[in-house]
Amino acid sequence: MKIYFKTSAIIILSLLLTNCRKEATSYLQRTYEEAVKLHKEGNLNDAIFYYQLTALNCQYHPEDSLTYWWKAMCGQGEVWRQKNFLDHARTDFETVLQTASKYRLDTAEYIASRKLTLISLERQHYDEAYSYAMRAWKMAAKKRYPKTMTNGQENERILAGFAHALSGGQAVSDTVFGQLEKLAASSSLELRTTALKLLSLYEMQDSGKRSHLSQYIENENEYWSQRFQKFTDASEREKKQLIAERDAIAAEQKNTLFISLTIFTLLLGGSLYAMADHRRKHELDRIRLILNQKEQTIHILEEKRESSEKLLSRLKEKEERMAELERRAQKLDEMQKLFGDRKEDMEKATREMEELNSLKDQIQQKEKEWETTEQQLRNRLLYSMEIGRKLPTADNPYQPTLKEYTNLIATDEKKILFLREIDYCFNNFASGLQKITPSLTMYDVVHCCLFRLGIRTSDIAAMCSLANSTISCRRKRLEAKMEAKT
Repeated sequence: MKIYFKTSAIIILSLLLTNCRKEATSYLQRTYEEAVKLHKEGNLNDAIFYYQLTALNCQYHPEDSLTYWWKAMCGQGEVWRQKNFLDHARTDFETVLQTASKYRLDTAEYIASRKLTLISLERQHYDEAYSYAMRAWKMAAKKRYPKTMTNGQENERILAGFAHALSGGQAVSDTVFGQLEKLAASSSLELRTTALKLLSLYEMQDSGKRSHLSQYIENENEYWSQRFQKFTDASEREKKQLIAERDAIAAEQKNTLFISLTIFTLLLGGSLYAMADHRRKHELDRIRLILNQKEQTIHILEEKRESSEKLLSRLKEKEERMAELERRAQKLDEMQKLFGDRKEDMEKATREMEELNSLKDQIQQKEKEWETTEQQLRNRLLYSMEIGRKLPTADNPYQPTLKEYTNLIATDEKKILFLREIDYCFNNFASGLQKITPSLTMYDVVHCCLFRLGIRTSDIAAMCSLANSTISCRRKRLEAKMEAKT
């Protein structure tokens, strides 16, 4: 009887599949729409299953079903991103990007580039984020997509560009900085958190300020709290759904067994049994997919455990090395006791070392005297120059008045002439400073030279036709740059 049921079910299913082959496109459409529906409802595990089912069926008709394939892959990547499996999401979007370049699917390439931009920003791969953002921006400029599709693209490009400049140590213009501050006040929590994070990193790297750090921490906590709440809600929904489906499957099994033993014909009973078995197979596939995700999580935890074991082994090796060093120290003490008879030789060597140290001190004193003499000669040479003789320094023999050095280097030509005199008198000090720190501008190098000569802040302000507060702020900013460079 069982063989008869199975044979009948196979015949009926073969006839159904023969009719369904004529409508492959409609089947793909139904599968994809079901995946989208589950995705919107928050049933992520079932959504992944239907996205994968759509992509798998597209392989048999690559020419007719290429559109459904990349849409299913993008939907699956978005689900992975929501579940915080960023590596899987990146793999899916990169696969779409490669296929889109091969078959010239501009829309797929544009969407995949934007998604990869967000993933790279979240993983702090700022150079990759900038390249993907620029790729999407160029594609949108070339194709003129509608605003409904390009909504948020400019924000992603601003974030990626700012992050790229931050990672490369490049200067950020006031316009870009203002745009990022506007994004930091956005209504979108994810966008606001990312913008505040970049502003905090930029301030700590440039000036050491932390004006946006507290806001970033609050938004980060709120963002992850919402993400955790969504994960919790999704888990509860999936749990309830699995329980309901389990009960439904159990009820279906009971109904199938009951109907198979009642007055229905053998053919109808066999077909119902085959259909129930087919549904159970799909449920097993979905449960298998969930188990695979759990296994991946266990694998990650095992890797962390292995890393902790490696750290423990390294600590044990360090303890063994310390024990070996202690044994060597004991041997050294014993050798010092054995060589105690050679005390006179050691005293003689000590006296010779003292004599050498005294000679070394004399040489160092002579070197300091030569350095002082060289500095005086260089200063005298500077004071014989056109701008140097008007510098209001303490050792300038000309002692210029306030009227003489007012607006002395206020123009760019005077600044260039002053830097040339400094290079000539102090062995290319200005140009060497520019090479060591390329981020310094000509004005920064001029102020560094003036600070190096020991000129007062008020005199520098008079020479450059600036306010005293401006000179003080520039001094602090240059000191911060030099400390960051060292």
